[in-house]
Amino acid sequence: MRGLTNIVFVAIAAGSLWLAGRQHGPLLEMRQEYHLNWEKPLENSPPLVSFTSVALGGFRGIIADVLWLRASKLQEEKKYFELVQLADWITKLEPRFALVWAFHGWNMAYNISVLLDSPADRWRWVKHGFELMRDQGLFYNPGDANLYRELGWIFQHKMGNILDQAHMYYKREWAAEMGLLFDGPRPDYAFCLTHPDDPRVKRMREEYKLLTEVMQKVDEQYGPLDWRLPAAHAIYWAYRGRPYAKGFDQIQIDRMIFQSMQDNFWTGRLVAEPAENIFTPSPNPDAFVTVNRAYQGARQAHPDETSIKSAHRNFLKDAILVLYVNHYTSQAREAFDAMREEYPEATSQKNFETFVRNEFREQIKDMSQREALAMVEGLLSQATYWLVAGQEDRWPGAFIAARYCWQEYMKTRKDEKVIERTGLPPFAQLWERAKTAAAARAQSAAAKARLEKATEPAP
Repeated sequence: MRGLTNIVFVAIAAGSLWLAGRQHGPLLEMRQEYHLNWEKPLENSPPLVSFTSVALGGFRGIIADVLWLRASKLQEEKKYFELVQLADWITKLEPRFALVWAFHGWNMAYNISVLLDSPADRWRWVKHGFELMRDQGLFYNPGDANLYRELGWIFQHKMGNILDQAHMYYKREWAAEMGLLFDGPRPDYAFCLTHPDDPRVKRMREEYKLLTEVMQKVDEQYGPLDWRLPAAHAIYWAYRGRPYAKGFDQIQIDRMIFQSMQDNFWTGRLVAEPAENIFTPSPNPDAFVTVNRAYQGARQAHPDETSIKSAHRNFLKDAILVLYVNHYTSQAREAFDAMREEYPEATSQKNFETFVRNEFREQIKDMSQREALAMVEGLLSQATYWLVAGQEDRWPGAFIAARYCWQEYMKTRKDEKVIERTGLPPFAQLWERAKTAAAARAQSAAAKARLEKATEPAP
């Protein structure tokens, strides 16, 4: 009798285990359905990750915590190379720990890269950093909004900004890589969507994780974008992370998008002639409408964020002059009227022309690189406009103003390294480029002849 009872208990236990196991699949589906977690169950993971997940079980978290404490100490001691190996162990123990992927990638892109002198060596570590987040971190944590933002930050700040001595090297190398994927500033979306097995389309999708349908949506909503430049990729990764963002993460994602769109306005038109060693990101006035719309959308979505209002006000104030000197006069006037209506404290000037003159004088005093380049190129473009129009008495003024801006900006930049990081292209090169662009637009032989014969006016 006792033996029969034991058999019954064993049968009940086995049946309970079987029933519990049967509930595992439905429970996972319910977690996905109710968004209790965004990540799918870990599948197709490397053998080492699978092994540690099974063999160590719950002890993985304890070991990871100990290693994380050690990693913090190494960070304080600035032992970054040792930190790389330690962080790699932590990611193998806790692949779902998104923070360590962000920390590991950031350490490579920022801390380790700056320890090296060669731009090529620096670029290798910057690439290692964002590839780790993109290819591995997001593989295990596809629903972590912060990881998308950290990835976009490397494109926006490390590669897109001018703070790193080697930033132009990063931009050139990335543009060269993107140039192997598509011709011109963006892919042929129609071709990519209808030829998904084309080798270059597959590389975009599998190696660079660039989804054609998402790129097209981003370009339509936030463009025109030049995908050879970092700003486009910062917007792309922020957009990919947006569905998973809540609360403060959502504000940060939206801020990354409109800040990167603003970068697209300032430096979103790439002039690249590798044979002549010309690589110059320059202003993209066509992007003004979408940038302004993005700011307005962000203000509506986050009405209590005063920093967004301040950023929008400052953008309008700076953009008016860039639009004006690039012949977008009607848009410049509209922007001035909108600024005075939305932000009356931005200027006391009621007259558009007076505001432009005063801003021109003020901005020359303390221009950033992108502002200086926008100003010089815009003025040279205006000079060629008057040349083509046959206004011989008007173009020298714009030319002289451009040369003055260039000289004022460059006179404090004598050191070769400073010029490399924050300098402008030679003035003669900018002038020739402006004439070449104007000649391409000119309709008459007389206009082209005027451009060819033009000589630099005296100061």
